Amino acid sequence: MFKRPRNACLAASIAVLLLGLIAPLARANEEAAHPPVGLMWNRTGLPAVFPLQVKTSAGQDYMLTLIDADSGDAALAAYIVGGAFFKVLVPPGTFRLRFATGHIWQGEDELFGPGEKTQVFELRAKLTFETRGVGVKAGHVVDLTAPPSGRLAGASVSDQLICQSFAVRFPSSDTTFPRPPARNYAERSERLRDAAIPEHDRWFGYIPRYDTPARGDVRSRYCG
Repeated sequence: MFKRPRNACLAASIAVLLLGLIAPLARANEEAAHPPVGLMWNRTGLPAVFPLQVKTSAGQDYMLTLIDADSGDAALAAYIVGGAFFKVLVPPGTFRLRFATGHIWQGEDELFGPGEKTQVFELRAKLTFETRGVGVKAGHVVDLTAPPSGRLAGASVSDQLICQSFAVRFPSSDTTFPRPPARNYAERSERLRDAAIPEHDRWFGYIPRYDTPARGDVRSRYCG
């Protein structure tokens, strides 16, 4: 009976082990090669405060670019992993939404590769991000989960509104003095001396101190 040399068996075992280690590392390198998910850059110089949510299907990644509808300049870019939840804040304005999609990211110049490796499409409708009325920030939800053959016709767009309200939080007083009120003038005078209250307050009456200043809080909630 033929017996495989021990060294050959050992070499084969090592080769199988290496293949098992290399494959996950290669997949990890491919996944780590793309930019961080979310905002890549904002070239408008304006604050990004309006919500844009994009729904996609798993299988391909996307680079989203907002094109200024008036100037045609690229305003903002973001990276989307297909099938994962995605939301980004964008600046005010009216934009065309351009998507580049593919499997393996190769940089902003090559996108997902030459030829058919990168598919580029735009939404037909221009989207406006603006403030409506008093304290309502108007954004949008774009749903690209339709089949690829109907990517343009099947893409749906709906509004996403953030309503803001302003509430004033009043200060709370420092009640460490007096507690309880003095029963007569002599007791009040004694307490004033012991409490190390400034001379002005001793003569003109105790002025309560406040541990927190009054301030306004802005509260935001999704309202549409």
